[in-house]
Amino acid sequence: MGLQLRPRYRPGWTPSRLNAKGEFVVHEDSLPQVMDAKRIRDGVVVCLKTVFRTPKGVEIARYLSSPELSQEPTNHSVPILDVFRDPTVPEFEYLVMPLLRPFDDPEFTVIGEIVDFVTQIVEGLTFMHSHNIAHGDCTGMNIMMDARPIHPQGWHFVVKEFGSDSDGVTYVTPLARIDHPVKYYFIDYDADVPELKELQPYDPFKVDVFTVGNVFFKDLYQKYLGLEFLADLIGFMMNHDPMKRPSSEMALEKWRKIKAGLSTSTARWRLRKPDESVGERVVLDTIAVAKQGLHSITHLFNDLRTW
Repeated sequence: MGLQLRPRYRPGWTPSRLNAKGEFVVHEDSLPQVMDAKRIRDGVVVCLKTVFRTPKGVEIARYLSSPELSQEPTNHSVPILDVFRDPTVPEFEYLVMPLLRPFDDPEFTVIGEIVDFVTQIVEGLTFMHSHNIAHGDCTGMNIMMDARPIHPQGWHFVVKEFGSDSDGVTYVTPLARIDHPVKYYFIDYDADVPELKELQPYDPFKVDVFTVGNVFFKDLYQKYLGLEFLADLIGFMMNHDPMKRPSSEMALEKWRKIKAGLSTSTARWRLRKPDESVGERVVLDTIAVAKQGLHSITHLFNDLRTW
């Protein structure tokens, strides 16, 4: 796979700040060091990640990225596009992956986006476990999204509010993911859970279930109002007794029943935060109603969107 790196990694590169004539100017190559690249054959931006050669983690990721498994719609394991070694430091190697964003950047805006996120993550966890693979660290830090549907123009690898190909200064505005669905991925498999090594034997699959439940609790339920429908699922997944905690398959079955009871009319209800002032709420609700009205007119003769 031929890759083109950013200018700072090419021979003869001169930092832009040396040509700035003393004035304060933001330069793309003055931002913190990044490692993204363009695939030469099609111009697609990818991410290069340096990893210590720990066979388990890389082997798991590559197995879940195999041609057979990558076609499965419920597979939400990050695709590994290529792997190559560093010729100067043989104990390290590079993983080539799609360019992803944190799952909550930009933030969720309507209930339907939350429903889609929970569905994909529980399905992805169940798929992983069905292949006898436990993630080991399913925290929010290790859940990402392919944001190309909402950022078709791309984004800067570090300063994500900015465009990708420019100078890292031009702002980009995301589209709504309720209209442009994204796919979420688990990254960074941890074959061992360091904080649990010294404890009594544990079931890593039940740890995954608890950890994902905690993501739903801290990053969704506590952050937004109106998500009471998640309470039963979260309590189910976060049972402190591992023997009573469900498998991922049981959690998925419960979620499907909850989801079936939700009305699709709530999909575009705006997500509110507990700390919104009255003024902020009035303004944001007004904007949300206007958007909903526009959407209703635009889709008047289309089928209703389902979960």
